[in-house]
Amino acid sequence: MLRQVFCISLFFCSLAATANDTVLKLYRPYGDVVNQVVPQVKNTLRGECYSQSQLIVREDAWRCIAGGKTYDPCFVKAGPNRTEAVCPQSPWIGDSVQIKVKEPLNNEQNKILDMSQTYPWGIELTNGEHCEAIASGKIYDQMPVRYKCSNNNYLVGHLQRCKTVWSMLEKTPQGIVTVELSKAWF
Repeated sequence: MLRQVFCISLFFCSLAATANDTVLKLYRPYGDVVNQVVPQVKNTLRGECYSQSQLIVREDAWRCIAGGKTYDPCFVKAGPNRTEAVCPQSPWIGDSVQIKVKEPLNNEQNKILDMSQTYPWGIELTNGEHCEAIASGKIYDQMPVRYKCSNNNYLVGHLQRCKTVWSMLEKTPQGIVTVELSKAWF
């Protein structure tokens, strides 16, 4: 009897331990979307997509320019007619810009997504805070500044993926703290 109680307790403890794992989310700008904000095109512009995104390494993600403004990331729909890119504000805000290009875009030279090494485009911390990838080029205490968060803090350094709950360092006005990730958007 004691053994059965122990086994049942162990089972429920293991469920509790995995309930808070970092959830990896693949952002889907086209087709059926599940558990994400649906992109809504608010403006259509003519422009150019000239390189792979600097904010997310993913074969369908581009860096585009239109109307004198740079948009990154912009996602190109798979298929023969790759002349439109959708550029959402973030994984949490559906408002998007659509950029029409002259020539079909070729994803073949772009690096493919590898969630084990690529940094996410967007992060939701366990406290509900949202952080978006930035290409600041800035360094803080010899660590790259990688994300700007909704409360104006920054995530710096390297993503710690060794445990089921990923973590990163957050630069706050009070100093550096370790924060855990609830969701990572790729």
